[in-house]
Amino acid sequence: MAGTGLVELLPLGLTKATGLSMAARRLGMTAEDSIAFGDMPNDIPMFGWAKHAVAMANAHQDLKAVADEITASNAEDGIAVVLERLFPAAASR
Repeated sequence: MAGTGLVELLPLGLTKATGLSMAARRLGMTAEDSIAFGDMPNDIPMFGWAKHAVAMANAHQDLKAVADEITASNAEDGIAVVLERLFPAAASR
């Protein structure tokens, strides 16, 4: 999570979408197989790439505006809430 005292750097021309697409390709997956979670505007390109984009409750308003859904905050395990809903069989193992 970005915030006071934290700086995120990427090489010129790269975004989180680039990294996610590279990781997916190496795993034999595509955007159609992807869920992106985020909280800051620098996640917008990644949200545009992934099939399903989830903003955290505490996310920046610009990111919430482009999200497919908004989940609970980071402190409330919002990622787990979504994953358990989308993959109930995995959650019960």
